[in-house]
Parts: sequence; structure tokens; C-alpha cells
Amino acid sequence: MQLALVTNIKQYHGLTFNIHTSTCKYASCMTSHMMWTTIQKLFSHIMATNDSTAPVLSEDYNVIWPQNNSAIKLTTFGRQLLQKCAIVNKPDADNISIESFMIQSNDFPLQFGTDTCRVMSQPTQRHTAIREQIASAYPLIHERVLYLYLAFLEHKNKYGNEIERAIYADITLTALVQRLLVKRCAAFYGCIDKYLLITGEKGYGGFCEVGTDEEKAPLQLENVLSYDEIKLSAFLSISSQTEFINDGNRYNEGVIEVDKSKIETEGIVIGMIGGRFQVKEAMEWQDIMITATQNTKENGYGFSTQEAAVANKRNVDYRRIWTDFYEEADLIYEKVKAQHSKRFFIKPNVNYIFDNLMMKKRYAISFDTLLLEAESRGAYLNKQIYIHVVGIGLGSWRAVPQQEKIFLETFGERLQQLLPQLSHISVVHFSYFVSSAWANLQDGSLMLSETHPEGGIKIFMSNRNPSEKLPPEYKNMLVLESYAWAGNALPGNDFWLGALASSGDPAAACSTLISELHNPHINTAMVNGNNLHVVSPRFGMLHIADYAKKILQ
Repeated sequence: MQLALVTNIKQYHGLTFNIHTSTCKYASCMTSHMMWTTIQKLFSHIMATNDSTAPVLSEDYNVIWPQNNSAIKLTTFGRQLLQKCAIVNKPDADNISIESFMIQSNDFPLQFGTDTCRVMSQPTQRHTAIREQIASAYPLIHERVLYLYLAFLEHKNKYGNEIERAIYADITLTALVQRLLVKRCAAFYGCIDKYLLITGEKGYGGFCEVGTDEEKAPLQLENVLSYDEIKLSAFLSISSQTEFINDGNRYNEGVIEVDKSKIETEGIVIGMIGGRFQVKEAMEWQDIMITATQNTKENGYGFSTQEAAVANKRNVDYRRIWTDFYEEADLIYEKVKAQHSKRFFIKPNVNYIFDNLMMKKRYAISFDTLLLEAESRGAYLNKQIYIHVVGIGLGSWRAVPQQEKIFLETFGERLQQLLPQLSHISVVHFSYFVSSAWANLQDGSLMLSETHPEGGIKIFMSNRNPSEKLPPEYKNMLVLESYAWAGNALPGNDFWLGALASSGDPAAACSTLISELHNPHINTAMVNGNNLHVVSPRFGMLHIADYAKKILQ
């Protein structure tokens, strides 16, 4: 009997009620929830002993974050900037000319990795649809990120050095977003920060000095992003409708699929950015890695909110921005190293401690952005969405082995948390993950929802190419492809160096029109700071002016 119980709990681990849709697809969500809550409590002690299925974080640290409709503080400085956002004019999509768009593309100074994925190479009978795709593009951020950007600007205005103040004095929020879009490199990659600038200049290193007295041309703050800004840019996505010219496989290299019956010919694409740990004490390293040299009082770590206000120091205030954003106190290395907690991963013979909880919170913002954007697109187009999910930050950027588990665990929780709002998402398909099940995600399962027109969201965890033809039962759905982007590169990244099969980033550029549609130097009318959209669990997707008006009411 005991063996049978253990087998069952493995089969039904998590919150998802794994059922055959042909028999009980519309079963009561409340009954299912109560059933599995009881099962989880009854057998939690059994599951806790199995490391292959136990949650990465224990219940003490497994906080559901962010909470829906959580209050976010707005300072006087932030309110003033938000008031300026309220009068921003949304770009007029009616004035878009596909001929002018192609001229602007031809004027772009860098050579494309391939021309097959450009508008000029598409059949003229598709131009009407492509014009709509151009008009559909916009940059977007989570509403918590909006407040992060406001706090960043307030910090730089108060504590910035002379170089920084020359940039940030009187800058608006939408102007900051414009900087994050247009001052990025064309390509930026590797642990030594190899880069290709829009000017065609190439090199490596030097970005840690940008914005300081040690910066050197061409890597100066007036021309490129600092690491502080790249960290902000990692939360900024671009989304649009697009053509699919092939199935989007990793090695597609822009070869046009002649047999259109093999692929989805159009859909939606969004670039998502994971945590980057390739440079110590920069980007997500600052928040997720705990080290003896970084996590000290001298570097601004470990101050309470009250202590930070009294300290009145640049590094302390900079850390306050991030502790406020994540709603999690900074930690001192000496106080953490002796702890034995599932929150912290301590690997022998390395000089860092990895904070699983902070990694989870970093992922949560990205996943909420993806899910709420998919819902918004589906509602606008009156279509059910089939989301193609790939790992972000799980390739060359991966820092620890359990990151995929944290990714899936967090995604499942965010999906569950937002489920009542996701009536236009029918399928979430996790592709090219090692696991075929984790936490409340299982291949072939249904995440039940009483408010969903199909009874819930179907989960798949198997390998597929982003724009390959959907099975017949999903033929009326629209694919939304997420791809792993970078915070300091144009869409495609290595694509601009001619490396078309190096990663998912150039693969996405080769199979869609994003090298133009998402390019702020080409689609200038729509991919700009004034067309910033804010995704919110409270309000859905809104243009920045509409969002600001709601908050300021």
C-alpha cells in the first residue's frame, strides 16, 4: 500500500491536476485544488526526501512573488516623471509606409546576417500583413520595472558623477527607455564582453569603466550603455506580430521553407532576457551571488531601509534601489556562509554562494511579462495563444546546475498565480528543457481554471521548433515565440556578425522579421521610448500614457 501511495504522489506531484481531457476536462477546479492540497499535505514528508522531485526552495522560502495588485510606492520625484509620461503621445500607426520602412532598412549601416529575413525579400502579396506587423511592434516592461526605472533616475540625479549627470539631468522615463533601445551594441557576447557597435567598431572589454573617469572612446556613456543600464535593459522586451519564413530551428540560417504546410506562416515573437553572470559584480551577480568581496558593508550591502536613509552614500542608495525592487534585504557574506538552508546553494571549491530565492524573483518578473503580454495579444487579435517557451539564461549564461529547476518551478507558480487572467492562452509548450516534468508542470497535463474557455491551460514539455506546424487540434491558435535575447544587443545579436547558428538569438532573427521589426534604428516609428507599453496584473497591457493616467488618478 505504501509503495502505491508513493507512486501516485510522484505521478501527481504539484498543483496541476494531470487529467485526460477527453474524460474530465471540465472537472471542478475548486474540487481539484482541495484534493491536491490535501494530498500535498498528507505526503509532503515523503516527497521531501526525494531530491529529484522536491522543490528547490523549502516552504520557508518559497514565497509567491510578486503578489497581484501589490502596492508600489511612488516618490515625489517619481510622481513628477510619471506626470510627464501621462502626456506622451502614442505613435500613429496609420502613417506607416512599407516603402519608407524598406528605405530605412537599406540605410542601416551594418550588413544583415542574411537578407532572406528582411521585408524586401517577402512576397509583395504579404505587404499588407507586414505593414500591420510593423505597426504592432512595441517595447514593454513589467509595472514593477517602471518603478525601478524611476528609482534609478532619482538615484543618478542625486548621487551620479559628472559624466552621469550630464546624461541623466532632466531625462524623462521614456527618454531613458529610448537610450536603452538605441545606445546598445549590435552584438555583445562572451565573458570578455566582445562587441560590435552600430558604427562598425569592434573590440572587447571596457564596459565596466563606462560612465566613470576611466571610460575610453568609443565606449563612453554618451555613446553606449553602462553596466548599470544594461542591468535595467535586461527587463525590457520588444514584441510584435511577424512572418515566419521557416520552422525556426537552431540551424535554420534563414533558409526559406518552400512548403508552407510544414510551418506556421505568421505569429508573435518576443525577446526575453535571462540573468547574466559572466562578469563578476555586475548585472544579476550583484543581487544573486553572495561573495566575500562583494557583500560587505563597505560596498553598501546589509543596510536596513532606515540605515540606508541615514547613510546618505551612493553605494548604499544603489543597493536600496534593488532591495526595494525585489522586496528582499541584502545579505552579508559572513552571515550567510554558515547557514544551512535550501535558499542558498554553496558549491565546494567556489568563492560564491548562489541565492535561489533571488534567482526565482528575477525570473518571476520576466515570466509575468511574457504571460500577460501573450494574454494581451490574444485578446486584441481574438485568438487563442500557443506559447513556445525556451530557457533564458540557461545556456552559456547558466551559473549553477539547478537553474532549470528554478526556472520551471517559478514559471509554474506564476502561471498558477495569473491563471484567472489568462483566458486567451491555451497552451504553454516548454521546448528543449532537460526535464519533462517539474513541480506543477508535467508534459500533457492541464492546469485547471474555472474561468478559462477550455477548462484550463495545456502544458507540454517536449522538443519542438518555434514555428513548426501545430497539430490539427491546435490549428486555429496563434504561436507566440519567446526567444533568448540579450540586454546590450540588437535582436539577433551574433546575427550581425554573420554567426547565424551560434544560439537561439540569431536563429530567431533568421526565421522571423525581427532584425527589422524590432530594430529601433529601422522601425523608428514604433520601437521607441514614446511607444513604451507597461504590463500589469492590475490593468493588463497599457501604453505608458494610459498607465500613468491610471496611477495618477
